[in-house]
Amino acid sequence: MEATGCRIIIYGKEDAEFSIYAVADEHLFNRGVAMSKLNNDIQKIRRDTYALWVQLGDYADWIFPGDKRFYYEILPTDIKAVDLSHFAAIVSKKVIELHKPIASKCLGWCLGNHDFKYLSHFSEMNIQDEICKELNVVNMRYSGWFDLYFVYQKGFNGVTVRDTKELPQHYNAKIRVFVHHGMGAANTAGGKINKLKSLVDMVDANLVMMGHVHEEFAKKFLRLSPNYACTEINQKVTMGLIAGSYLRTYAQDFTSYGEMRGYAPASLGATRARYIPLTKELVVENRADNVGEGPV
Repeated sequence: MEATGCRIIIYGKEDAEFSIYAVADEHLFNRGVAMSKLNNDIQKIRRDTYALWVQLGDYADWIFPGDKRFYYEILPTDIKAVDLSHFAAIVSKKVIELHKPIASKCLGWCLGNHDFKYLSHFSEMNIQDEICKELNVVNMRYSGWFDLYFVYQKGFNGVTVRDTKELPQHYNAKIRVFVHHGMGAANTAGGKINKLKSLVDMVDANLVMMGHVHEEFAKKFLRLSPNYACTEINQKVTMGLIAGSYLRTYAQDFTSYGEMRGYAPASLGATRARYIPLTKELVVENRADNVGEGPV
């Protein structure tokens, strides 16, 4: 677990609404990845001046010959047998190229259980470090904390994110964020929600984000807490969300591990929190694209 200091967000629009995307479980180099969905989300983050994001891990699938989960159909069709001799280098290069356009907006970079299993097994945890170094993002490892300080400067053009251990002297709003790749093998909605709740119950944060279970979910969690003088009962809120995945459980002409286990279809795409520093309003949400009939 990493306590990584603060990110100072400098911006010039007083009533700006920031989108904080949880991007998780991309599982790159698995044939079932919905690459068009991932590319669309990356472009959405890139184009939005007020978009920020966190990488919650399992950015690659890392299933290779020798792994009991491996079978050749799992690999993308453009991977050749000879590529497996330098698999880690190919994966790292792709991960960096894909995320470079939005690296300046990244608040932290986690590894997931797939990443950890491969990198630790081959004593190549330095690959996680090198990816973070190349992208100039904060290495959160499996879980960690950061504080977001929002600093409004009239006339400032755009948005700048600064990673620092030094607290700003003046700021307009602050939220504390806890991120965790996720855990467990729950297949039911209730089981997945309970995984998020266990994190929320364990930490003191305004926003908790997790991945791993391939299911979008967003909820407000409440605790009762008296005021400082213990004369009035107040409610303290933590907003929790689970990020979707980019790995399809069911895909045409491809048999996945999830299909064989009878898992539910995965929720595809990033999950978003929205925050308005001026009003200190924090929203977590689910999203569905292209709902209904008619031209898009």
